[in-house]
Amino acid sequence: MSPSTNRFLAVNLTEGEWQALRAVTPDPVAWIKTQIHQLLEESGVKPVHEEHEEQEPLFAAHAD
Repeated sequence: MSPSTNRFLAVNLTEGEWQALRAVTPDPVAWIKTQIHQLLEESGVKPVHEEHEEQEPLFAAHAD
């Protein structure tokens, strides 16, 4: 597997859960990525950061 392979995570939320999440964090995608990075750092795992890691996602979160 190439080190440049990206992974996609999907989370199924009800509309109520989505609205509640948006109420506490306006950018849930960035929040989830931060949580993942913190967990990896706390567990001693050093993720490989690539130059294009900061690219915009292909599909943005629905901002209702």
